[in-house]
Amino acid sequence: MPKESDKRLTPADLRQRTGLTQVQFAALIGKSPSAVTKWEARSALPRGTPSEIKRLCEAYKCTLDELIEAFEGIDLDSE
Repeated sequence: MPKESDKRLTPADLRQRTGLTQVQFAALIGKSPSAVTKWEARSALPRGTPSEIKRLCEAYKCTLDELIEAFEGIDLDSE
């Protein structure tokens, strides 16, 4: 049985740590709720300028390393 510390961080984990729903989080960052849903279903990556990525870190209340970990491994070829 995997240890809790072995659990991979996901985009949903990041959002849930903020205490916001997908709709609330989408409004906070100026994206559609469907964009957040796609991120959490691991079928899309957030795209943006470095300053937009920084704002994502602020909204998720995470470090850049955590953001990368949560979104790493998404298969973009499956879209």
